[in-house]
Amino acid sequence: MIRTSPAAARRAAAAVVLAGLVGGAAATGADASPVRFHQVYGADRYTTSALVDDDPTQTAYVVSGTNYPDGLTAGAVAGRSGGNVYLTERGALPPAVRERIVYASKIVVVGGEASVGADVTTWLQQNTRAALSRVSGVDRFDTAAALSAASYPTPAAGAPGVQNVVIATGHDYPDALAASAAAAHVQSPLLLVRADGIPASVVTELQRLRPRAITVVGGADRVGDTVLTQLQGLTSGPITRIAGTDRYDTANRVSAAFFRDAEQVTLASGETFADALAAGAAAGRHAGPLLLTASTCLTEQTNLEIERLQAPHGEDAELDAIGGPSRISAEAAKRTNCQPPGTARKTYLDDLTYVQGSGRYRYDHATIAGRFYPRSTAFDADPRNSDYGTWSLGGKRSRFTAVAGIADGNTSGLSSTVAVYGDEKLLASGVVAKGAPVAFDVDVRGVDNLKVVTTTPNAALSPSAPDLNRVYFGDAAVS
Repeated sequence: MIRTSPAAARRAAAAVVLAGLVGGAAATGADASPVRFHQVYGADRYTTSALVDDDPTQTAYVVSGTNYPDGLTAGAVAGRSGGNVYLTERGALPPAVRERIVYASKIVVVGGEASVGADVTTWLQQNTRAALSRVSGVDRFDTAAALSAASYPTPAAGAPGVQNVVIATGHDYPDALAASAAAAHVQSPLLLVRADGIPASVVTELQRLRPRAITVVGGADRVGDTVLTQLQGLTSGPITRIAGTDRYDTANRVSAAFFRDAEQVTLASGETFADALAAGAAAGRHAGPLLLTASTCLTEQTNLEIERLQAPHGEDAELDAIGGPSRISAEAAKRTNCQPPGTARKTYLDDLTYVQGSGRYRYDHATIAGRFYPRSTAFDADPRNSDYGTWSLGGKRSRFTAVAGIADGNTSGLSSTVAVYGDEKLLASGVVAKGAPVAFDVDVRGVDNLKVVTTTPNAALSPSAPDLNRVYFGDAAVS
C-alpha cells in the first residue's frame, strides 16, 4: 500500500511550487515508492541548496559549493537556529540562490575569499538588506573555531561550560555530515581536528567553551587516540567516541546516540558532499538526524534506524532525501536493501507487470523477525477469504525468492497459510505466524504468471481480531 501523510503531501506540494520558482529543480512525492519518501533536488548542487531551505527570512550561511569543510560546521550552526546553508561558486552567487537569499534577515559568509570571492559579498551588499558578515580563518580548522566563537557566547565566570562539543575530522566529510545534524539538535558546536592532533585555534576555542562533555565522531583512523588523550585536558567530563564499520554505520550510530525518535529523518548521499551540506542544516532545523546512503541502496541497518526513529510518529513520519537520481537512484528511493557483494541483481515484484489480484494492500514494507524488508508485497489474510496477486513473468525468469511472515508489531496472534503458484500450479506453501517467517526459493522456469496467495483459517475468526493478519512477502523478487 502506498501511503502519503497529510504533512508529507503538503511538503511535496510546496517543493513543486518552489521548483517552479528557482528553475531546473524537481521533487518526487511520497507516492513514488512503496514507503514514505520525499526526494528534493535541483538541476545542480546550488539549486538543491536553495530548494532545501524552509524559511528564507532566517539567517543564511553562504559556503563554497566546491569544497566541504566550511559547510560542515555551518550546517551545525544553521540547524540549531533555524538558518539555511546556501552553496555558491567562488566568483558569483548562482541565480537559484539569489532568488532565495534576498529574503534573509542576516547573511554570514563562511570562509575566506579563496572559497567565497569578493564579488559574491559585493552582490550581497548591493542586493539585500541583510546584516552581512564574513567568518573565516587561516584554514578549515581555524574557520570552524571562528564560527563557533561567533555563534556561542563565552560561559560566564563560575558558570558551567557548554553541555557538549562534537568533534570530527576536517580531512573528510562523511562523519562530520552526520555530526552536523546531531550537534545542531543538542545545541553543540562542531569543531574539526586533524587525525593526529588538535590545531591551536581549536584548543583555544575548547578552552573558551569549557565543555562538560566531548563527543568524537569517527574511528581511530579519522581521529586518532592521541587526539582523545589531548581532549582529556580540555573537558571536565567524559569523552565518547562514536564510530561504525563504515560511514553509513557511523551515521546510524550517531543517530542512535543523539535521537530518541524523529518525526522527520533526512537522507543524503554518503558518496559525495554537495547535497548533504545543506541537508545537514535542514535535518537540524527539523530536530532529526542526517543519515547517509549509497546511490543504489540503503544498508539494512540504515533502514532499521529509520524505522526505529519514526515508529512513534506513524503516518505523520516523513523521510526527506536530498539529491537527484544520480545521487539517490530509484532503487535507493524505494529503500532497497544493499545486497552482499557478488549477489545477482534482483527484479522485485513492484518492478514487474501486475496482472490482477484481490489483495487490499499490494506494496508495503515491514520488519519481520528483526529483519527489515522494504520491497514487499502484502495482503490482508482475511479469515473469510483468500487474498492473492498475480504478476507476469513471461516465462523469462528462473527463481522466485521471498520471506513470508507477519510484521513484528502485529498483535492478532493469528497464523496464515501462504502459497506460491505458477500458471495456477502449486509450487510451494507454508504456514507463517509472528516471529515464525518462511523463506521461499522457488523454481519458476517457464512460468508465465506467478501468483502469491494468503489464507487464514475460518476457525481463527474472533471478535477481537477478525482480519488483522497482514502477511508480507519480504523482498519478493525474481531472478
